[in-house]
Amino acid sequence: MKSQKLGFAAFAGITMLLAGCSQEAQQSMDQKADIDKQKDEQKAVIDQRGAELKKDADDTKKEYSETADAQKKELDATKKSVDEVKESGEKKADLYKKEIDRQISADKKVVDRNATAAKDQIDADAKTQEKLRKEQ
Repeated sequence: MKSQKLGFAAFAGITMLLAGCSQEAQQSMDQKADIDKQKDEQKAVIDQRGAELKKDADDTKKEYSETADAQKKELDATKKSVDEVKESGEKKADLYKKEIDRQISADKKVVDRNATAAKDQIDADAKTQEKLRKEQ
């Protein structure tokens, strides 16, 4: 009878231990899912801001073109210098867009590294907790 009670107690203890491990595993999965969600949201914000900056660059480019075209019509004598202003504005806008693309890429890489580091920390914490449980 005593061995039966001890067996039942051991079984109940193992069941509780497994339930705790399962709950911790679920928490880790939930944390990782939250990190992925945050990463996706951050990337969406980066994409949105990048699109806004590109639109601003396109608007700037358009303004340079319109200003240059108006000056060209009014001042034939200065046509060469006006064309240079237009070309310069377009080059600046294109360079600005290239810089925006570079920054978007860099920002996304930072988000990816941060998410990976956070996930790695979760894994390390889980391993530490598991080691501590085993030592107890």
